[in-house]
Amino acid sequence: MHLTVTPSDKQIYLETSDKQWPERRCHKIDNDSEFWNNVDPRIHAIQYHTDGDKHIEYKNPRENVSITDVTTLQKYIDRFNLTEQTYQSQLAWDNNNVQGETLEQKITRLGPRP
Repeated sequence: MHLTVTPSDKQIYLETSDKQWPERRCHKIDNDSEFWNNVDPRIHAIQYHTDGDKHIEYKNPRENVSITDVTTLQKYIDRFNLTEQTYQSQLAWDNNNVQGETLEQKITRLGPRP
């Protein structure tokens, strides 16, 4: 697993063994200020790689703190997965087309876009 969180950019990047390029994603989550307001404002970035870096990088003063347990990162993984699920639902909706169908007809058939 490769997890990178950059709170200042409101981005979460996650790559797992079942999501290799091009399926790996970086989601900008800028519509959830409540989520980001609960993140320590001193955090510059979080890096968690199962086969490499495992640390939280703080700013002012610059310091790296080791991460010993992935459960401390679960809220970022859960938020990424929720955003990914929404993205996949929107993609499926966007690609479910009937030739000659208007947007209004599509909404009647499928409901509003997720």
